[in-house]
Amino acid sequence: MSAVADAVEDTRRSVLRALQEDGRASFSRLASELGVTRRLVTQIVNQAVERNELRLTVSISPDLLGLQRFAYLQVAVEGAVEPVRRALVQLPETSFVADVAGAFPIDAEIRVGADPHLSDVLTQVQAIPGVRSLRTHLYESIEVNRYSPLRTGHTDFSVDAADRAVIAHLQRDGRASYRELGDAAGLSAGGARLRFERLKRAGAVKVVAIPVRDHQRETPSVGVGIRSSAATGDMLSFLRALEPEFLATAIGTFNYIATFSRESAQELIGVTDSLHEAPSITAVESWANLRVLKEQYGEGDRLAVTGAR
Repeated sequence: MSAVADAVEDTRRSVLRALQEDGRASFSRLASELGVTRRLVTQIVNQAVERNELRLTVSISPDLLGLQRFAYLQVAVEGAVEPVRRALVQLPETSFVADVAGAFPIDAEIRVGADPHLSDVLTQVQAIPGVRSLRTHLYESIEVNRYSPLRTGHTDFSVDAADRAVIAHLQRDGRASYRELGDAAGLSAGGARLRFERLKRAGAVKVVAIPVRDHQRETPSVGVGIRSSAATGDMLSFLRALEPEFLATAIGTFNYIATFSRESAQELIGVTDSLHEAPSITAVESWANLRVLKEQYGEGDRLAVTGAR
């Protein structure tokens, strides 16, 4: 690859990574920071959307959806995998489902409300024809999620019909103009801006560019389960420095569960090498997410029920 092509690819990666952090980031600001034209930034984003490489949408805070508990499931299958795969994707409580390499061909994250919701969902998953067994890991706390607001435990934030209309439109188009959001919610453009800024400031929503990873040929992301003898704060600092896209403290087989994504296999190997070489890490188990089937953090219809005050 030529130097010019390398520079273009670096710019493309930088733009898309910035949108993963803030899906409504100003194209003009990104162009200024990267030393390129706004036209180039616009072209990069439009091409990525047209090629179905990313989805610009809004994620909703677990607090606003009434979600209190989270678990990661590794699913052992007996017989045909496809019916199990389809049932997990269709389950409302799954926020993430992937085909993975290893003893468990499918993994999933579930997000549920107060007890006994978790046990009910686990029973439902176990009853799916073809599911032989589950290895269940409870998240004690989610520390990093690039594509979703984190749970804070604050449930006093309220939304009304106009807020819900703004959020529903953002789910379809994360970069919709304020005029379009206002039309959807029966507000002026200025009113829609105020509604969105209030939701964003409270951590109730996050507009993100989620990679569409069910068809791409790039290196898959890697999930990692970790056991460590280090103090929790020290280990979280170490893991954060490796720039995970997801990181949680866990109860069960692992103390920590993380997801890492990079642009090449070599970069991913560098991450796993760092984990294996850390003196305070006593065990590392990794698995490749071969195909991400579902990655969705919040549904508008659930918000309509649980978000009203």
